[in-house]
Amino acid sequence: MKNDGYRYITYHQVFQLLGFFVFIFFIWYFYHKGLFNPDIIKKYNTHYPITSVGLFIITYAVLVIASIPTLPLNLAAGFFWGSVLGGIYATLGVTIGGWVSFNLARSIIGKKLTGKFDNKLISNVQHEFDQNGWKFVAVARLTPIIPTGPLNYLLGLTSISNITFLWATLFFLPPVTITIAFIGNTLGSFNAQESGISETIGIIIVVSAAVTFLLAIKFISKLIKKS
Repeated sequence: MKNDGYRYITYHQVFQLLGFFVFIFFIWYFYHKGLFNPDIIKKYNTHYPITSVGLFIITYAVLVIASIPTLPLNLAAGFFWGSVLGGIYATLGVTIGGWVSFNLARSIIGKKLTGKFDNKLISNVQHEFDQNGWKFVAVARLTPIIPTGPLNYLLGLTSISNITFLWATLFFLPPVTITIAFIGNTLGSFNAQESGISETIGIIIVVSAAVTFLLAIKFISKLIKKS
């Protein structure tokens, strides 16, 4: 890898990174203490319906930033507000959390995957990101097997713009969030461990894995031909 445009990490970035890890630590701590349990939102939804929506979206965003599984919340969205509205609220939570993660990675680390590499294959991958960045975001949003939290940080290291990240997430994520919200609404539960829910989610994951594998093979074949 060439050192064009390379710069060492600054003290400001070090403090940002430390603050980030402290934040993640406390979020995971409180998560295991049950602070982010959907039952809490259920209590608010009964007496403060508008507040509960805001609380839900913020909670969803925070869990996305901390890369904590959000399936129970997506199911809860359908249980509380129905398939479509619940899916939209979940989409907003993912988008906000994803956008924050995307920019955190870019602020702390920078666009490290845009540096100049001598390897032609890696250069071709970079070119694909430059020309078709929205397609990568679209595929990631439409295939639930890809972990949303870590992916947001990875995308922040690429050349994908903020606008592309936002519109592609908002446009391509609803089919997935609405589908999962529909499951929570139809089965009347947000417990991902229940037999009916776990089996349905399992089928979705298997199909998602198959589609992701086929797309990956197609993409790799294209890169090999170019190289």
